Amino acid sequence: MVELIFFTSSRIKLAHARYLCRDYAVRVVGFREKTFGAPYVEPRIYDREQLIESSYRDALQRWQKAAPGSEFFFIEDTSVTIDALSTERETPGLDVKYWMAETDFATLDAQLKASGNNRRATVRSDLVLHLPPEWLGADGKSYKCFTSMASGNVTEQELAFDTNPMYPWLDNRTFNKWFVPDGCAQPISMLPITEADKHDFRAHAFQEMLEFLESRQKISRRSEPEVQTSFGFDSRLFIVCGPSCAGKTTLAEYLAERYGYYHIEASDFMYLSYYQRHGASPVTDIGDFAEQALRDQPEIVAEQVLQNIRQNKPVPVIVTGFRSPAEIEWFCDHYTGKYPVEVVYVAADQATRYERSSIRRREGEAEDQEAFVRRDAQQAAMGLAELERCFASNRIENNGSLDSYFNSFEARYTQIPYPFDEKNKPKNQVPPSRLEELILLALSDKWQSREYFTTTEIAQLINQHFNLEDKPKSKNNISRYFNQTFHPYYEIKLIDGKRKYRLSNTGYGKARILLGSTNYKGSASI
Repeated sequence: MVELIFFTSSRIKLAHARYLCRDYAVRVVGFREKTFGAPYVEPRIYDREQLIESSYRDALQRWQKAAPGSEFFFIEDTSVTIDALSTERETPGLDVKYWMAETDFATLDAQLKASGNNRRATVRSDLVLHLPPEWLGADGKSYKCFTSMASGNVTEQELAFDTNPMYPWLDNRTFNKWFVPDGCAQPISMLPITEADKHDFRAHAFQEMLEFLESRQKISRRSEPEVQTSFGFDSRLFIVCGPSCAGKTTLAEYLAERYGYYHIEASDFMYLSYYQRHGASPVTDIGDFAEQALRDQPEIVAEQVLQNIRQNKPVPVIVTGFRSPAEIEWFCDHYTGKYPVEVVYVAADQATRYERSSIRRREGEAEDQEAFVRRDAQQAAMGLAELERCFASNRIENNGSLDSYFNSFEARYTQIPYPFDEKNKPKNQVPPSRLEELILLALSDKWQSREYFTTTEIAQLINQHFNLEDKPKSKNNISRYFNQTFHPYYEIKLIDGKRKYRLSNTGYGKARILLGSTNYKGSASI
């Protein structure tokens, strides 16, 4: 798969670029994700050609220094022209980002009305693709530009609405909140995604760039994801679903401890998608994001879970947290192993589940019974109610003791691995080679405390845990790891103005693998 490096400091632009490239077998990677390098310097000048040339040259220097093995990179510049204000030059033009920070709607509306109320506006995207030496054209330029525009009007009145949780470029902060495309009655940010796509000012430029690369036989259109024929383990892959506090994680931890299963929590990958679009301190509610994500793109989590399983084979796997039949259907369609996927629905009375929630008081638990019931309703709307109907014959009740719960499961599902012997588990005497492994194992020692740690504290844990006196890991090593990209292995929380981390359920499951809990001896009928 071809990698396209995107020079941008905007997480939203990066998410938009990935969306626009979704039909092609390309991987769009932010320059910071790739190298932890700073994005290019964008000069505040008003001549488009000068801006493009200067921005490209700065990006080129950074790319040559930090990512010499990559073949392609691109930059993008957005500009806006409001006709009534553009008597001498395009206004706000290339300066739109700064102009938006300094302009409110009342001021703009007064300016337009004073100019005859001509509200016409055009939004433009200029995409600049770096070319390999053998592609240089007659003009000798080492880059090629692609341009697209959308025309419309400034809205007659400012409307209050929230940023689209799933498609954050349809937001309530940029010019999109005031821009009504031709033929529409609302600002583009308020349109359904299928309608917004028709008026996307970046879409045509991206399509031209992709078709250009396709014509040079560098990329191709995306085919269906590869179907997995074998993951190397002779055991059923369990998908356990059910409402909050029914006992999904409890069952997964039991299988991990007794049989060496790798526990993957699907919601960790939903958070990953959420953070990739909104950052680690978002204002958009995760529940609203998940509800829309499963409606618009039901494979958003299932595809990432499948990729993670592929990376961590061969171990038996239990997945918890899928919320809709569509995502389970997608997962099953793209996975075939020696044994089928087994979907288990764990049920418990709402009163019992709320009592468990009150006792355990985990991060993110409902504050009171009313909030608990409300969350139940939202999860049911996402597809959990339909899952309960679809898998009624796979239902296991968990209203009694843990022994009764586990016995019910093992009595029904006999084809599971032999229990592994805890005393034979490796003791991790040799430090792992990768930074991620060091972080996971160091944090796994603190799993029971459920404490969050800063990057400085994580570095200290690693150095203490592995006795790395000769080559200790610094806070900078850890910060770079966490700042380059998001990972499904950690929960993030802002405490006293500092970002802190702890293992997620998937992260702890991954740490178990590294600790040797996959001392797995094959499957057996019990």
